Amino acid sequence: MHITSTTSEPADPRYAGRATRFIVTHYLLSYLGYYGLLSTLAVALSAASFNAGQIATLVMVFALTNKIANIPLAPWLDRMPTALAVLVGCVMAGAGFVSLRFATGMPMTVLSLGFAGVGISINALALKQLAAAASDRIENRSRLFALVSISINIAAAVAAPLALFFVDRGHHGDVLLAVAALYCLAGLVTFANRAAVPMGERATRAWSIGVYLAVLREPGLRAFFAINTFYWFMYGQLFNVLALYVTDTLNAPGVLGPLYTVNALMVVVLQLGVTRLTGRWTKGRQLNAVMLANVVFVFAFLSAFLLPGISSAIVFVVLFTTAEMIYMPSGDVLIVGLIRQQNRAVGYSIFAISTALGEALGGGAGVAAYRWLADHGHGQQFWLAAAILAVAFYAITQWLRRTAAGQHIE
Repeated sequence: MHITSTTSEPADPRYAGRATRFIVTHYLLSYLGYYGLLSTLAVALSAASFNAGQIATLVMVFALTNKIANIPLAPWLDRMPTALAVLVGCVMAGAGFVSLRFATGMPMTVLSLGFAGVGISINALALKQLAAAASDRIENRSRLFALVSISINIAAAVAAPLALFFVDRGHHGDVLLAVAALYCLAGLVTFANRAAVPMGERATRAWSIGVYLAVLREPGLRAFFAINTFYWFMYGQLFNVLALYVTDTLNAPGVLGPLYTVNALMVVVLQLGVTRLTGRWTKGRQLNAVMLANVVFVFAFLSAFLLPGISSAIVFVVLFTTAEMIYMPSGDVLIVGLIRQQNRAVGYSIFAISTALGEALGGGAGVAAYRWLADHGHGQQFWLAAAILAVAFYAITQWLRRTAAGQHIE
């Protein structure tokens, strides 16, 4: 069964271009702020004379609030005009960072970071709703989500070195104010142009655990919840095990930064081309693209197992990034097609759980397994075991698509 649009609105090329520009611009502005903050937060907190334990606590507060705060808020966000939710989230984030700039002491810093984190979380979820609403009236959904992926990677490539440049010169407070300004600008621009993305049906039910259970009962959702977790379990190896492999086993820590730069630049330059080719190869069947990403993961892990030295890490990153470019737009298109318009915030919050669960378990289990094998002189065997696991995930995905639970995923 092919996923179809959740609305009967006809595709309009002029609308598609206008909506895509606003959404991609918002992603670029907000993620410039996010990555600028993320890359300098620990340094800024250290400069503010917090000790190691306090810094760890503050980083954890920010990480938890910006990742999971939207989960209990999702039912209310489904009932709020999405452009307003975007504005609220951005203004909260901006206010939190301005407060952080002038905060003194642990309690005020915790409150400022927590408030900013909640704002980022609300903005992220509302922005996904906005992109989903736009995609309902765009014929080529994959292109929209490919451009979103490109904008995020541009932000990652630009924001971190730029923010670190100013932090290294002692301008910690200016970086925080710049991050606040970027979030507020993103929210105001999107809200001012809210007519570019007309909203669909809104939720009417009040908050209850039943809202989440009802979404989980949607056909195909639980099956893709598992498939999404598999992908992020694999993806978790890129920023965890690869870092250990390059720095400890290959003894080449200076290579790690360029490898991650290659990852970001490949997405920026090649994402649209890979998305077009994937669409042709899979004939628009998005789950086939997801499964193709799993196949590429297998070859990525095998390359790390079979090739010698730095060449293994280079080929691994190239193949891994290719799998990322294949999966990201296809996964987003599948999610949009599986979640009803009136429950998209709840649906996206559930998928955020599967993403966080997969990435956390994948990264944690991968590091533990790699360290154990390396301590016993068999570190290279990790890559073979990871390739076998990717084959297993491919087989489970095939089984899920043939079951009643997964028959709506295509």
